[in-house]
Amino acid sequence: MILLCADVRMMLCQLKQVQKISPNYGLLNSRNLSVSSTFGTDKGSSHKKLWYVPEEEKRESWNAPTERELMPKKEWRGIFHHFVPSTGLNLNLIHALQKGIDLRPSAIKEWYKNLRQKINVADQSFKEDRVAVLGFDLAAAHFLVHRGGKVRFKNATIWNQKDENEEYELSRHYIPNIFVEEIDASGVDLIYEGLESMRNLQHLKWLSVANCSNIDDWCIDRICCQYSNSLEHLDISNCPKVTERGITALARLRRLQNLQLNGLDGIKNIKLLCLLLEDVLPNLQIEGIQYMDSKQEQQT
Repeated sequence: MILLCADVRMMLCQLKQVQKISPNYGLLNSRNLSVSSTFGTDKGSSHKKLWYVPEEEKRESWNAPTERELMPKKEWRGIFHHFVPSTGLNLNLIHALQKGIDLRPSAIKEWYKNLRQKINVADQSFKEDRVAVLGFDLAAAHFLVHRGGKVRFKNATIWNQKDENEEYELSRHYIPNIFVEEIDASGVDLIYEGLESMRNLQHLKWLSVANCSNIDDWCIDRICCQYSNSLEHLDISNCPKVTERGITALARLRRLQNLQLNGLDGIKNIKLLCLLLEDVLPNLQIEGIQYMDSKQEQQT
């Protein structure tokens, strides 16, 4: 009993001495919420303490408790949330796994459609490396012929296209003074990004994008912007996504002489738009739309 009381007195004395040295030391101080560990309690040994203070920005102590992330109210997180900091998984993938997999035929069809669209965008986007090696005209020729189109160069009599073996002959390095003059992209799976790969063709006079299901008003606007000073013939027949806005944008083609509009009778006010185009472009001849009756009625 006497030995026990002596040990208790010794511990109390040590605590008082430690608290006199610094208020940050101690087993637990409710004022600053610090935690420490004591090493070397034998006589003659130094007291080395490691402590953790929450108010400090740098927390270097090995015994610092880990903070729990506070989750906002009314927010639900699945078990995959714990893998994000460690593995860096894509958040879209995490959300998709939490929602589950929709195996309905309509959902699978929509997923495949979006996938094909992403592939086309990546495939037809403008490639700077290709232009650096071939130049704008040859790069556009490779881009179109590879996808089933045809091109004709200035002062040439033949069209460059694939043969029966799906092969074609085009130079694989830059050739000066070679310019694309005519492009036939009828039926090619051409999208808006593909038109960007056909830019800076300053000598292009003839262009056909007939039967291209993805050609819409945005594509027509890009065509009018890229070839406003050179294009003389344009065929947009059977492009179902073209509306009256796309037809109106054709007025920006200053040198346009021939316009093919077969299969676009369903466009709203198409006859009136043809008359307006003729007023803006006096040398323009429009084919595929019977609008002469409206013109005669307007004159009478």
